[in-house]
Amino acid sequence: MTAETMVKNLLTEACVNKISDIYFLPKENFYHLEARNSLQSYTVADLGVDETLMIMNYLKFNSGLDISERRRSQKGAFNFIYQNKKIFIRISSVGDFKNRESMVVRLIYPQEFNAKINEEIIEQLLPISQQKGMMLFAGPMGSGKTSLMYALGRELSWNKKVMCIEDPIEIVEDEFLQLQVNAEAGMTYEELIKTSLRHRPEVLIIGEIRDKQTANQAIQAAICGYTVMTTIHGKSKFSIIQRLRQFGIDDQEIINSVNLISYQRLIPIVNDLEIFIDTLNNQQIKQYLKDSKEDDEWKTQIQKTYQQGKINDQVYQEYLHG
Repeated sequence: MTAETMVKNLLTEACVNKISDIYFLPKENFYHLEARNSLQSYTVADLGVDETLMIMNYLKFNSGLDISERRRSQKGAFNFIYQNKKIFIRISSVGDFKNRESMVVRLIYPQEFNAKINEEIIEQLLPISQQKGMMLFAGPMGSGKTSLMYALGRELSWNKKVMCIEDPIEIVEDEFLQLQVNAEAGMTYEELIKTSLRHRPEVLIIGEIRDKQTANQAIQAAICGYTVMTTIHGKSKFSIIQRLRQFGIDDQEIINSVNLISYQRLIPIVNDLEIFIDTLNNQQIKQYLKDSKEDDEWKTQIQKTYQQGKINDQVYQEYLHG
């Protein structure tokens, strides 16, 4: 079997199972291939070194990487066609301390392949998205944060200019002006936010707040009257406030800029997947900053779903605490 056929079969199987990442992990005399989707990780195969290197070399070649380089970190990308749709494939490779190369393959699907956003969530958040200020979204990778921001952006785009800054662009949307981060060319999140504001977008979607500089730029854009939607790392809606503080954002800036904080998970219910969200509006943020008291809304939501028979015991225990 040729390397091209092996890669095609591997990526096709990944698309069928909505895999987000494929890992090539070097062992002593073989490679362990592992895949991950929204729900679980599982073993794909254990392959010999020569066979695995053929697959990895083909992936590197298609991504424009140096096939002869097996130690230095490299990143690349290419498109894979599945069911007449372009799947964006990102490749990241690096050698370990024994000079054995490892690789991660990220699959980024078009919007129609992603988790369907519950219309009730859109109806709940749309009025807030029509206000000036910031909406912050947190949750694990694959929980639908970008899909939710884009869904809200589409609702607003009929009469507002929507701009996106991401690393990389995960969903192609012709109605939005989309900018992609390229640190090597000086196109960082911070610089692109500055550039984007010269275009005066009514809505600015920022892929992720990763550092103090990006946090400050995003907060200032919100304070200056833009609608800003962005993601940030946090394990609950309250931890996001602590994260902003770590980035040097003071409480008064949080109050003046943030309209909504949302934490979400993609949870397996009976015969389906559903996005669960837990939110804080501006008044609730003010109250938390005043007394630091946390509510149990997430736990109450999961308990209610369990009592309705929509989730089983295992899922209930796993997601009860966020």
